[in-house]
Amino acid sequence: MQRVLSLISVLFFLAGCLGTSLTGCGEGYDEMHAGDYSIDSITLDAATNQLSVVVKNVEGASGFIRENESLEQEQTIWITLQIQHNGQTTSIRGEDTGPSWTVTGDSGNGDSWSSTVTFTSPDGFCDSGCEEIRFTASYYDGVFYHDGTCESSPWFAV
Repeated sequence: MQRVLSLISVLFFLAGCLGTSLTGCGEGYDEMHAGDYSIDSITLDAATNQLSVVVKNVEGASGFIRENESLEQEQTIWITLQIQHNGQTTSIRGEDTGPSWTVTGDSGNGDSWSSTVTFTSPDGFCDSGCEEIRFTASYYDGVFYHDGTCESSPWFAV
């Protein structure tokens, strides 16, 4: 009988942590969910050691991936790709479109994300090895989660 009561009390407290979400991710997940993404492809060119990562918007909000003073905050999606290579972590944001990395959305002359966003490294970026990547996206008051999971930014092998 004592085991049954203990089990009931554990389930009672666990239910409070999980909230009413069908996914079991909890109340915070429901409040912050801005959409889902998936990793469409991770390509490492063997000849040039250039890394290319394509991220797909799955049932999520679309918006601009570069800040623009004329836009409302609600129209901007903040994106970051982290790459673990050579014992270091490098972060590339949507703003990083200089001579090294290219970050391009599929609409708005590459400045916005509707279906996909592509990160392309310079040649030789992975000369000393690229091990893993992690993508993060957030929107005005929400977070994009990976492919219907409770995780916003898991690591993926290159």
